[in-house]
Amino acid sequence: MRVGVIDASIEPVLSIADGDDVVMQTWSHWAGQVLPGMDLKGVLALREDAPLGPHSITGPIEVVGAEPGDVLRVDVLELALGEWGFNLALPSPLGRGVLADQFPDGALRHLRLDRTTMTTELLPGVALALDPFLGIMGVAPPEDGPHSSVPPGPYGGNMDLRDLVVGSSLFLPVFRPGAGFYAGDAHAAQGDGEVNQTAIETSMERAHLRFEIVRAADLPDLLRLPWVETSTHLITIGLDEDLDLAVRQAVESLVLQLIRRFSLDADDAYALASLAADVEVTQAVNRVKGAHARLPWITIGLTDPRH
Repeated sequence: MRVGVIDASIEPVLSIADGDDVVMQTWSHWAGQVLPGMDLKGVLALREDAPLGPHSITGPIEVVGAEPGDVLRVDVLELALGEWGFNLALPSPLGRGVLADQFPDGALRHLRLDRTTMTTELLPGVALALDPFLGIMGVAPPEDGPHSSVPPGPYGGNMDLRDLVVGSSLFLPVFRPGAGFYAGDAHAAQGDGEVNQTAIETSMERAHLRFEIVRAADLPDLLRLPWVETSTHLITIGLDEDLDLAVRQAVESLVLQLIRRFSLDADDAYALASLAADVEVTQAVNRVKGAHARLPWITIGLTDPRH
């Protein structure tokens, strides 16, 4: 486990074969040191030992036989939350929330997660449903050297896409032999945009994932960006410091999927994207912003095509 660092040179902690399942644990931010009762000053002190980012990273896992140009499919089979979570808005000038200038003092909320009812009480009488997912799932980046865990990239990472719940499949372009998969940043609940800087940040006591290599030879010519498939939707992702460009990537990726995987004409694919896809902000707070386009399978006459 590392805090805040993604680096392709780190040796794998586990090697698996194509098709294998893995059950892992993830820790909450700063190696799980944000405990109930800690105040904002205590959290700020933790930052001093992790200059590249707060995320506790589990991995990397080598998927033997995965090669650059392939795609790694990750099926999310089970997610079991920890007992506690927190929501953090850092104070000025550290805050990256959408309204950080209006909330310069920052705030920290500790939340008990009821894993029986799958709810938490934000305020008296205000209960939130829990819908857990891993905010970080990614593979080793193509560039050498240590990378901050905060900004996502074409290799995935800190995407914060709340659709990555149990039953979803994430498809990650592979840039290094063995892929180098890692995960972390467990979220108990999050809205699209993650607008105050964080979700309900927590641990994952059990994350059961399955890995499959999709060979480059079997892929059409798609953008080298992650995408997600659920039982109901195809979801394409765009990532850029400029949100307009992230939206453009998400839409272009969707149109290319419709043309090259599902044999639609280009004009028809573009029209369908406009008429049936929802384009939404994934997150606006990780320096590199995320957008996603969500298209129901039923609009192209399909049920879940993964089976």
